[in-house]
Amino acid sequence: MILAALLLIALSSLSGVLGATTCNVLDYGGVADNSTDIAPAIMSAYTNCVASKTTSNAADTVLLVPSGTYALITAVTLTNVADFTIEINGDLNLVFNASLSGTLFSFDDCDNIIWMGSGTIYGHGDLWRPDENLGTYPNRPRLVRFQTCNNVDMSGVTLNNSPMFHVTIIGNNNVAHDMQIVADHIGETDGFDMSGNNNYVHDVSVENGDECVTVKTPTDGFVAENIQCFYSAGCNIGSFGTNVTGVTVQNIYYRNVTQHNGDGGIVLKSYPSASGLVKNATYVDFTFTNIAYPIQVSAYWCPNEGCPATTGNITWTDITFNDITGSGDNSTRPIIQLDCIEGSPCTDIVFDNVDLTKEDGVAATIQVTNACGSGLGTSLPAC
Repeated sequence: MILAALLLIALSSLSGVLGATTCNVLDYGGVADNSTDIAPAIMSAYTNCVASKTTSNAADTVLLVPSGTYALITAVTLTNVADFTIEINGDLNLVFNASLSGTLFSFDDCDNIIWMGSGTIYGHGDLWRPDENLGTYPNRPRLVRFQTCNNVDMSGVTLNNSPMFHVTIIGNNNVAHDMQIVADHIGETDGFDMSGNNNYVHDVSVENGDECVTVKTPTDGFVAENIQCFYSAGCNIGSFGTNVTGVTVQNIYYRNVTQHNGDGGIVLKSYPSASGLVKNATYVDFTFTNIAYPIQVSAYWCPNEGCPATTGNITWTDITFNDITGSGDNSTRPIIQLDCIEGSPCTDIVFDNVDLTKEDGVAATIQVTNACGSGLGTSLPAC
């Protein structure tokens, strides 16, 4: 009797795994022929299978795109969904369409979603950027967006060369990990754009020409660890654009980040017309190789179009850079730049064991305007 009872308990503990329901897109119109649009089959599998079979455990119900090669022609949009896994083991090829916009995988108002798999989504972004012109199709699509979503666990699936941004996650208690993004070395190819509370990104690799792993407003609580960035514009906060008000970003922690051959290393950036607060951000154990702006805190970050009038009062305070090593490129750019608003200075900016040099023996310079703190000697006045 005791043995039978123990066996019953053991089987019960495995019921979530043994009893998992798999909703295979091949049973709902999907065809692995690299021609038939897989998007309707994914949504049909959700509507006609997943939606009626979910439990409180997301692993119990799996929407499966099995191995094979598929065409992605239209968008997958799932709204007010919860408690399931989407597993993509096949390769999806986005088919060029000049009028295609929005997001190819869009989850809105979702909770407790697992995104996983061994497959790859190929965005073929170069087709939307002929001759590397970002203005030819300005409304080109993004790949994946979780909008107002909580408790998302995203991993596995490789994202390749989105026409625009790769991953946007907005919500609370989300994690992205153990995955790779590879894209052309060009702007508007952001890797991970994160906002919300208590989100976590770890063990990811991003090769692109824009943001690597970046925090947007509003955010309270964010951790990024074990990040590799190649040719990117950095692990950043911002930017906060023209006349943006109510910026609230606090309690940010980055650790163990390597960045190679990029425009930016750590960049905290806004326009001088933005207002709000960025507080308590810590960057620990960064290694740079050939980075244009290794460390930059700028209220005058206004690419291309130039800066508007200084009407904002963005506040940067309690920012710590610890154990930062490596090199900037061989240009005349400052290796560390703090460029803050007069009357709204950057305060309590701390540098501890920061050792940065320039490539090819070029002299490294530090530029400080309207900022105070410690760790840069006479370059940074005490607060």
